[in-house]
Formats: sequence, C-alpha cells, structure tokens
Amino acid sequence: MLFLIFVVSTTLELMVLIEVGGSIGTGNTILLIILTAFLGSYLLKQQGLSTLQKVQQATMQGSNPSFEMLEGVVIMVSGVLLLTPGFITDSIGLLGLMPWSRVLFLKHFLEKNASRVFTTTRPQNPSQEQKTVKDDKIVEGEFWEE
Repeated sequence: MLFLIFVVSTTLELMVLIEVGGSIGTGNTILLIILTAFLGSYLLKQQGLSTLQKVQQATMQGSNPSFEMLEGVVIMVSGVLLLTPGFITDSIGLLGLMPWSRVLFLKHFLEKNASRVFTTTRPQNPSQEQKTVKDDKIVEGEFWEE
C-alpha cells in the first residue's frame, strides 16, 4: 500500500511540475521550488521554536504537553514535505505549518484515533493502587569475585 502511495504521489508531482514548467518556464519553476524550500525551512524553524516554548510552558505549569508534542510531530513532517521538491507536497507542508490548520487536523485526528494514541495502564489488583511500599532498611555489604 505504501509503495502504491509513493508511486501515485510521485507521478502526480511530476505531472504538476511539467505543467507548471510549461506555463511559467523551467527556470521559474526551479526558482519557485527553491523559494518554497527556503520558505519551508524558515517556517519550520519559527513554528518549531514556538511549539517548543509551548511544551516548556505546559511542563512548567504541571500540565500534560502531549497536544503540543503532537503539534511538533506535524511541524516536523510538514517541514520535510516543504523541503521535498514538488508543489503538492509544498501545499500540504504549508497547511501543516499554519497553526489554525494544524490544530484542526490534530483535533480531527485525535477524535478518530484517541484510543489508539493515548493509553493508560492500571494495576491488575485494585488494592495495589493504594499500597505504597516504603522500605527504609539499608543493607550494606561487600562483594568479591573469585
């Protein structure tokens, strides 16, 4: 399945590149691809630092920064898409770097997949939740190997 997605997306990218190259010229097409790569790297840095600050703030406040960390994953994937030559991948990458579309995507993704993304574990024995073992006994000794 992944191979099919790879072949179809590469074919579509080449078709769009050929069409754009025919419309605006080869040199302008190459220039536009390079420009989107630079724009992507700039936005990746800016949004990545912003998300890192959000993660740090959430951690300092004692809350769970899992949503912010998922935003970081989307930003990283979007940056890779922007650095990949092609206009379709650039469009998807730009959408991933825009805060409003990233939040919408993540909320939709989490609604559909929350049970698979976040899991919790509980002890098998409910009485284990309340038991805490505190052993203050310290044993000193020596060990040697013969």
